[in-house]
Amino acid sequence: MRHMDCPDGARRTVRPDAAPHPNPIVLWSVRGATDALRGLAIETSFGYALGLELDSELVLLHLQPSLEVLVTYADRIETALLAQGWQRIEDRPFTHKEPA
Repeated sequence: MRHMDCPDGARRTVRPDAAPHPNPIVLWSVRGATDALRGLAIETSFGYALGLELDSELVLLHLQPSLEVLVTYADRIETALLAQGWQRIEDRPFTHKEPA
């Protein structure tokens, strides 16, 4: 395979500290035998994307112009994972101190 360089104007500088997906919305979080998996809704210039993040690494990005369809698709994935034995991770916000 022949290596082709792109013109200087087309090159992008990638910063290692740059977030790959700013402000994702966490739709659900589940834990398997070894790792956690999160379903994320990410706003893009195309519309939205369903991101699957395995142990803090984005492993899938599925573009979808409709947020409603994206959420329905994410729900089906979560349901299938739960049926296969994954456990839901409940995020409980700490809004007050619990009595001692």
